[in-house]
Amino acid sequence: MKKLLVFMGFVGSLGLLQAQQDPQFTVGQYQGLAYQNPALVGSHDAICATMIGRLQWVGFGGGEPSTFVFSAESPFRLFNKDHGVGLTIMSDQLGQETTMVAKLQYAYKLYSVGPGTLSFGLGLGYISKTLGNEWVSSDPREQDVFIPENGASEGGLDLDFGLYYKIDDKLSVGLSSTHLTGSKFNTILGEKTLSGTSKQFNYQIDRTYYLNVLYEQPISSNGMWVLKPGLFVKSDIASTTFALGALAEYNQQFWGGIDYRVQDAISLMLGANFQMNGINAAGGLLKVGYSYDFTTSQIGKYSSGSHELFVRYCFSITPEIKEEEHHTVRFL
Repeated sequence: MKKLLVFMGFVGSLGLLQAQQDPQFTVGQYQGLAYQNPALVGSHDAICATMIGRLQWVGFGGGEPSTFVFSAESPFRLFNKDHGVGLTIMSDQLGQETTMVAKLQYAYKLYSVGPGTLSFGLGLGYISKTLGNEWVSSDPREQDVFIPENGASEGGLDLDFGLYYKIDDKLSVGLSSTHLTGSKFNTILGEKTLSGTSKQFNYQIDRTYYLNVLYEQPISSNGMWVLKPGLFVKSDIASTTFALGALAEYNQQFWGGIDYRVQDAISLMLGANFQMNGINAAGGLLKVGYSYDFTTSQIGKYSSGSHELFVRYCFSITPEIKEEEHHTVRFL
């Protein structure tokens, strides 16, 4: 528990990261995450399922951030217009704080916006915050009105909005915000301090803004090698994180690269795409990626780095073609 207290102290001392509540991703953000931008649902023109697992600052001794995300999405056509629908579930834990998010997402596509496609997205769901009860403090915690002896939990409405512009095989730009409702949890607990004051659970969900830009440029004469540089910005106004990096992809199958998150980490990324065969389907694409973060902040003295695993499977349903025979009185 002493290591946990030291860990929480370091997090509070890092001005770049201290106010940001949304989890950090590395390799996943290069593949497009519906959690960050609902306008991405349906953008793969296939039914897709995505899973991400991230263990941050491994080896610190307890309480390190751990994040797990599952999302499923599908395009559909209605009234001669293209749409997308999705579901995202996220679990994020940091010390005694646990965040759970479940949301439905919808996207609407507009074609022929310049040379590309523009999508508008909306996410609506539920977010909850839970605090544990394993408190260690130098002063008697019974005197602090904001330390729940038995833990606390509260939840509320969550709303996201996003824009996504894509030029096939050239450029993609995403601009979005999560937690637009800015939910405030103000709950009077049944516990009381030694002076008789009722304890409280107060928590503010901060809006988080994202800008993701990814460019594609062939770097070989035969087009087998493609370079994909990217810029990623995450901000809750109080603090902002910048990341720059690039992936190099060979033959649309193997890829790898490097990412630099300012004052936080240098990351290495590796991945591969596998073409799969499916039943009653045109086959599917399995994409697997991994990143390792070398922490460059002060936390790097106490951590062996961060690991992230990304898996996505996409497939398109192809209707089975039935052969029919027709006979007439002329040709029997």
